[in-house]
Amino acid sequence: MRILSTKKLTAVQRDQLKGFEVVEQSMIEISYGEGFRIDENVKNAVFTSANSVRSVFLIHKNSTAWFDSIFCVGQKTKDLLEMQGLEVGIVANNAMELADILAERFATEQDDLKEINWFCGNLRNKDLPNILAENGVLLTEYIVYQTKLTPVKVATNFDAVLFFSPSAIRSYLKENKSNLKPVVCIGASTAVEAIQHFENVYMADTTTVESVIEKVKEII
Repeated sequence: MRILSTKKLTAVQRDQLKGFEVVEQSMIEISYGEGFRIDENVKNAVFTSANSVRSVFLIHKNSTAWFDSIFCVGQKTKDLLEMQGLEVGIVANNAMELADILAERFATEQDDLKEINWFCGNLRNKDLPNILAENGVLLTEYIVYQTKLTPVKVATNFDAVLFFSPSAIRSYLKENKSNLKPVVCIGASTAVEAIQHFENVYMADTTTVESVIEKVKEII
C-alpha cells in the first residue's frame, strides 16, 4: 500500500505508518516575514492555525503579557499556545465553528466594543470574518505568515493521499489530477475543499497529523 503525505512527517509519525510505503511531498511553503510586533493590549485574540502561533511568539518573540482572552482552532494550536504559558478559553474544530461560538458569546455581553484580533495567514478562509461581521463584531486581521503554493507532479499512483490544508489541495491539483482513491483530510475546511474535487473523502477524528494517520490506516 502506497500513501502520499502532502507534508513532511516527523520520525514518530512515520513510525505510525510502518508497513506502508510512504512518500512525503510538501505542496506548500510557509514564510513568516520580519519584524511583526505587538505593542498594545489585545483583549480578544483568535489563532486559527499553529503557524500563526509560531509566527507571533516563536519567530517574532512577542510578549504574551499583551494578550488577555485567547480563542483558537485545533488541538495543536491550543498546545502551542499553552506552551507559551497562555490560557485558551475556547477551542473549536474549525473556523466556522469558532465564529458561531464567538458570535453567540458576544451577543450576551453588554460591552459596547465587541472586537476580535485575528492572527492568520494570507490564504485565510473568510468564514470567520463573515460570520462575525454579520453579528456586529469588529474584526482586525493580522497577516503573520505567508503560504505559497509549491505544486509538484507526482508520477506514482497511490492508494491514499493525506491533505493537511485547503491550500495543499489547490497546490496538488495544479500538477495532478483528482482520482477515485481515498483522500484523508485533517479538518472540516480541508475536507470541504476536497469534496469539490475528489469523490472519496474522509476526515480525521481530530485536527492532528496523528489522527489523519490513524484514519488512513483505518480505511485502507
